[in-house]
Amino acid sequence: MAEAKHKSKKMSSSKADAPISRYSGQAADLAEEIDLLRKVMTDTFLQERSFVADSVMELSRQLDRKINEYMKIVLLGREQAR
Repeated sequence: MAEAKHKSKKMSSSKADAPISRYSGQAADLAEEIDLLRKVMTDTFLQERSFVADSVMELSRQLDRKINEYMKIVLLGREQAR
């Protein structure tokens, strides 16, 4: 009986692994996008010399959206792991 329980645990964990790896791949892609946007925003700020320049503000909003998307994916991945 204990062996059957052990096998079912293995099966359920392998089922959970697929979505987790999918989420972690998406999270890694988003992390790269976030890093790139941060660099572009920093460079734009240095060029504009203003935190409130339209171009800096737009990049900041894009960065916020990507970070929110990243956090949702990370949380979904954690939920799938439970």
